[in-house]
Amino acid sequence: MIVVLDEAVPPSSCDGCGGSFKRWGYARTRVVRERGGVRRLVRPQRVRCGSCLVTHVLLAAVLVPRRADSAYVILGALLAKANGRGHRAIAADLSLPAGTVRGWLRRASANAERVRGDAMRLAVQTDPLLGQIEPAGSLLGDALNALGAAVAAARRRLGPIGTPIAMAMIIGKLLLHPLRT
Repeated sequence: MIVVLDEAVPPSSCDGCGGSFKRWGYARTRVVRERGGVRRLVRPQRVRCGSCLVTHVLLAAVLVPRRADSAYVILGALLAKANGRGHRAIAADLSLPAGTVRGWLRRASANAERVRGDAMRLAVQTDPLLGQIEPAGSLLGDALNALGAAVAAARRRLGPIGTPIAMAMIIGKLLLHPLRT
C-alpha cells in the first residue's frame, strides 16, 4: 500500500487496523522529474504494521504515486489545460512525451466532477462562511478551483500545516485515478 503524506506529518498508525508502524527498509529508488527538467533520485521509506504485518510505502505528497513526474509538473499541466492549452503545446513546454501529458489530462478530466464535489464538501465543512466560487468554464477548471478553495479554507482554519501543493495533492488524490472502463 502507498501512503501519501506531507513530509512534516509522519503517520502514527496503520490505516487498516490502527497498529503501530516499524521501519521496514526502503522502496525502490526511482527518478522523479521536477520543474525545469531537473531529475531527482528518490528512495521512499517503507514501514510495516506490527499488527496486520502489511507493508506501506511512505511517499511525500509532492511525489505522485505511480508517476515519474512531481506534483508541480502535473498540476502545472492541468492548470495550463484549464486555461485552454492543448496537450501537445503543454508537453512541448515541459519537454515531455505528448502521450504522457494527454493521459494526465484525460484522467483528470474524467475524474474532475468527483474531485470537485469532494473538494467543495471539504471546503464548506472547513469554512462554512466560504463565499461563492465562480465557474471556470470547464469541469477541470472547476475542479482545480475547488481544490484551491479547499486548500485555502484548510489553511485558514488549521494554519500552515503543509505546503499548498502537498495539501492539494492529498485533497485531490483521485484526480489522476485510473479511468473506469
